[in-house]
Order: sequence, then C-alpha cells, then structure tokens
Amino acid sequence: AFTKVRHEKPMISLNDAFSEEDMHDWIKRLENYLDREVNPEFYCEHKIDGLSIELVYDNGLFTQGSTRGDGLVGEDVTQNLKTIEAIPLKLEIRNWKLEIPERLIVRGEVYLTKKQFEAINKELEKKGEKTYANPRNLAAGSIRQLDPKITASRKLNSYQYAIVTAVGQKTHEEEHELLKKWGFTTNPHTKKASSLKEVFEF
Repeated sequence: AFTKVRHEKPMISLNDAFSEEDMHDWIKRLENYLDREVNPEFYCEHKIDGLSIELVYDNGLFTQGSTRGDGLVGEDVTQNLKTIEAIPLKLEIRNWKLEIPERLIVRGEVYLTKKQFEAINKELEKKGEKTYANPRNLAAGSIRQLDPKITASRKLNSYQYAIVTAVGQKTHEEEHELLKKWGFTTNPHTKKASSLKEVFEF
C-alpha cells in the first residue's frame, strides 16, 4: 500500500468551459463580483489528460512525489515518479541570477503518449492480459504500481505547470519561466493572450 500525504495547499481542480459563450459568461461573473470592467491577460496552455502530481524538492533534491487524491490528501508515489525521465531528481540552475529555494513544491501532470499507449495495449493483448480503455487510465494505473520497475517500463512522460511555493512569481507565465530555468519540462504549446479573441484563436 502507499502511505498518505497531506498537501500543504489543496490541489483544487478548475471549472470547465465548453464554449466561447461559457468564457464570456465567466468574465461577466468576474465583473459583477468586482463591480467593474476587467481587461485580463490570459496565459494559454494545452490541457494534458493524465494524472495530477505534486513534487517536493528540499535544497534542490527531489524528496517526495504524491498523487492528487481527494485534493487534500494524496498517496506517496515518490519511487515510481523517480523512474520518469522528465521529472528531475536534482534541480539545475539554467540562469546564474536564480537561486534554488530551500523548499520548492511544484505541480504537474504525468501522461502517456497515444503511440506508447497503443504499444502497451498490444503487448498486454499478446499476453492475454486486460487492456486499458484510454491513456489516462493507463498512466494512473502505471503510477500506482507497487513495483517501480513496471512503472519504468511504461515510458511515462510529465509536464510541470505550477509552483505552490511563494518564490516571487506574479503570473502563470512567470511560473512557466521559473520552472524551465530550474530544469523542469514544461508544455511547449503555450501563449500569452490579451483578449478572449486571442484565446479562442489559440
């Protein structure tokens, strides 16, 4: 079994918008709440359909990794996450002006490419074993293996997208820049947008 981990800050999930109208309604709700017109800037990135994770670094070393769980308490899957090449075991500084915080907590997503998903399912089929319905389920199942060797064989990937620790970041774009400078893998498909029109174009 996996030990339980309490998140320092809850891992909440975002509300979905399924249309341009939903997005315009959201802005209207913000304006009603603030009682003024808003002209927000947006930072667009692809939604990766995988498993949410939280990573803890002490003095630059990866010391704990956990699943989202119920948002307040997750499961310690550190050993399995250590098998994923995209998750750094030790932080590097890719900018001499930047320091590594004593404690750094970041969040991201573990996922499986469709190509890798198909290859694993073919292999399971050959062995007469049960196949997975989609890459998300397979990624989640792979992270919750009691044997890290099985996780390693699945060739999972990961993007980090958020910093929980206060390190002077003011925008989501800044979080991405900091993550890259510390050696994390971030989603390359991102763009700053100054209007909803630009968001929809993205």
